[in-house]
Amino acid sequence: MFTHCNEYHEKFSEMKRLYEDNIRYYQIEDKLCYPSITSVISFINKDKFAGWRKRVGEEEANRVTKHSTTRGTKFHTLCEVYLQNGDYKSLPEYQVPLVKLMFDAAKPHLDKRINNIYQQETSMSSDKFCLAGSVDLICEVDGELAVVDFKTAKEQKPVDWIQDYFVQLSAYWAMFSERTGRVPKKLVVFLVGENGDVQIEESRDIMHYLNTLHDYVSKFIQYRDA
Repeated sequence: MFTHCNEYHEKFSEMKRLYEDNIRYYQIEDKLCYPSITSVISFINKDKFAGWRKRVGEEEANRVTKHSTTRGTKFHTLCEVYLQNGDYKSLPEYQVPLVKLMFDAAKPHLDKRINNIYQQETSMSSDKFCLAGSVDLICEVDGELAVVDFKTAKEQKPVDWIQDYFVQLSAYWAMFSERTGRVPKKLVVFLVGENGDVQIEESRDIMHYLNTLHDYVSKFIQYRDA
């Protein structure tokens, strides 16, 4: 059983999601909206993804994107229900062979390394970075408070390829720290491959990723306001 800590729940509330020019925004107040961190990172990588789509062709790109999105959503659902101590085995997602394989591979690592859950699938925002988003998990990993993101992939990835995952996590780190005054010690990427390989990467170099985040937000704002 996972322990859930409720001391910071009153610091966060649901935010309305809005879309404009394919960019997701969160409505913080009646007249204030912040872009989502995922939309900002997508903007930064738009040329890279456009090049990839051109190389593989639109049909293949659409197939891969749909497969990846579906796989990731189903895996996230299983993780969310399991960490809530729910009956994950009764979910339709668990009946999908690929997703079941991936979750069953991840489960021992969840059991061994994660506990004391503070936030799960929580919408939050940062006034310093003018950003918002929904964090997968803020909990203790190996006894230390951490910001966690679950990712799925066809196979394991070199750490150099997942740097933007840490940038995304640093945004959630800022959001949580601003609202609670509690400072997580590390960022953790929990990546599961289709063959069942589980890759867990950690970083404590949070300031490095916050600096990159600042650059990303500046570029996004310049583009949006141009």
